[in-house]
Amino acid sequence: MSATVIIETLRRHLAHIAYIGAILGLMVIAATMAAFDAPPTSIFGMFTLFTLLAGCQLIGPEFSRGTLQLILSKPIHRSRYLLSRVAGVVLALWLAIAVAYATDITARLLAGHSAGGAEGGGMAAAVAAQAALVCALMALFGSFTRSYLNVALYLGIQIVLSLVEGVLQFIERVESGKFAALGAFLRSHPGVDSTFRTIHENLYPSPPPVPFDRNWMLMVFTNVAIVLLLACLIFRRREVPYGAD
Repeated sequence: MSATVIIETLRRHLAHIAYIGAILGLMVIAATMAAFDAPPTSIFGMFTLFTLLAGCQLIGPEFSRGTLQLILSKPIHRSRYLLSRVAGVVLALWLAIAVAYATDITARLLAGHSAGGAEGGGMAAAVAAQAALVCALMALFGSFTRSYLNVALYLGIQIVLSLVEGVLQFIERVESGKFAALGAFLRSHPGVDSTFRTIHENLYPSPPPVPFDRNWMLMVFTNVAIVLLLACLIFRRREVPYGAD
């Protein structure tokens, strides 16, 4: 990876008014919730949208705006550039997570409440892993789509998987009528439903019930590595546009 690209990506976030405003907003919300002794994990439920907003501009807009020619005219490999961009965005998100966690603990101690360090720390680690996976998926989808369509793909696939799981579970309970045969097939072949659940859980993993779940973290970061490998393969072969893509 390129330290220059990582630092520049991180610098762009730290100098962006929206990022600074989001950090300050998270600190205020975290302090307020901690003062009222809300669960230590509450503040981290807000990071999904924050992660999507930070990751949606990883690579897609550079194709759409026609600025990638200038970037790739520099002596840097495409895959190295992409991985460095992902690393810079992930570091910016991890910084926001760390600030929110530190603010939560500090506010709890000042208010005389239990710090809840283990529970909050476990959720912070899980959200940090989720952020890395989201950014990897944003890079993958952005490597073959136009600007911001990566977000639409991310949300669209999540919605489709949820709908398919719901429909399959409904049909499984049908024992009479036109879908009775299909219901019987699904009941006798539980692997169909479990396959979609596994895909959903790998792409959109829910935080583990146990803090610092090693197996869950291993699953998430394995998926990150696979997704980034696919992103690099696609990004290396995509034709660089001369103007707007």
